[in-house]
Amino acid sequence: MTVSNCSVSDIFPGYEQIIFIDVETTGLSVDENQIIELAAVRRYEYGAEAEEKSIDLLVRLPPGEKIPEEIVELTHITDDMLESEGMEESEAVDRFSEIFNPAEKTLIVAHNAQFDLSFILKMLEKFGKSIPVSFDILDTFTILKDRKAYPHSLKEAIEYYQIEGVENSHRAIDDVKALCEVVSHMKTERDDLEDYINLIGVHRIHGLWGEKISGVSYCIQLLGSKRKRLPDFLKEGKRIYEPEKVKETRPLNFRE
Repeated sequence: MTVSNCSVSDIFPGYEQIIFIDVETTGLSVDENQIIELAAVRRYEYGAEAEEKSIDLLVRLPPGEKIPEEIVELTHITDDMLESEGMEESEAVDRFSEIFNPAEKTLIVAHNAQFDLSFILKMLEKFGKSIPVSFDILDTFTILKDRKAYPHSLKEAIEYYQIEGVENSHRAIDDVKALCEVVSHMKTERDDLEDYINLIGVHRIHGLWGEKISGVSYCIQLLGSKRKRLPDFLKEGKRIYEPEKVKETRPLNFRE
């Protein structure tokens, strides 16, 4: 499957490149767990020049660490696969950084961007690096929560938009390609994606998972409300995320 339907100029004319990302990890904790697969697809356009590039990186764990059994069952990534096909974290950091063209306007797209980017930024930080360009974020998870009832996983997005020929296999490369198609269908359904740039919806009970990402607005998102979209509440100055007013709990199915 290609991402030919995800033209930068057609969907986001204000950006030179879009980077679609997804990760698979050994767990939910940025501090205690690690990326085991990192996938990204880049669509770059500048004038008449257009380019597509993708990476799918398996990342080895530190010596002595193993992938939890439940993660193996979910992703079908095994310790043997990491040993034979994987690379060291430092090499993965370099390879990920290289996918970015020097560009003034970059948009990073992920389904549950808070999760994926928190892990990626943490991994880069370990080696004294950061994403090599300034960027904006689009979280399709937040958009989907404004458009359909629970659940809101990428699998549910694929079914909701009746997208054929794509997979949601819990392998990062399949998910990131599926995400490209989801974005295209979201654009067709309602042409308001730019309203969600740098906006992430936060569960009113569980609060924010991880640390805030610089430049992002976090707002309490009420699920099931058909009256208004999250960007409308933000414009009115309502439901801004206030951590002290949210219970200190974490959803068991955060990745969903």
